[in-house]
Amino acid sequence: MTNYNDIAEFFKLFSNEGRLKIISTLATSDATVNEIVEKSGLSQSLVSQQLKLLKTARILTSEKRGKTVTYSIYDRHILHLLKDVSEHLEEHLDE
Repeated sequence: MTNYNDIAEFFKLFSNEGRLKIISTLATSDATVNEIVEKSGLSQSLVSQQLKLLKTARILTSEKRGKTVTYSIYDRHILHLLKDVSEHLEEHLDE
C-alpha cells in the first residue's frame, strides 16, 4: 500500500479551487488551454501553471496536434473520487 505521506500529498492537489475547476472542465470533454480558460473563468497564466502541476501528478495528460495541445483526464478514477467527496459533503449539509 502507498504510504500515508504519498496519500496526503496526492490529496493536496485537490485543495485548490482552480485545480478543481480545471478537472471539472475536463470531466465532460478534452480541451485546449484557451477552452479551459473560457469555461473555467480562470486566467491563462493560472490555468497553465495548474495544468503543469496536474500533468506532473498524472491527473491530466496532453496530446499535441500541430501547435495545439489538448488536455484530458489521465485516469477516470479521479472523477469518481471527487464525485464521492461531493456526495459525502452534500449528505452532511442538513446536519
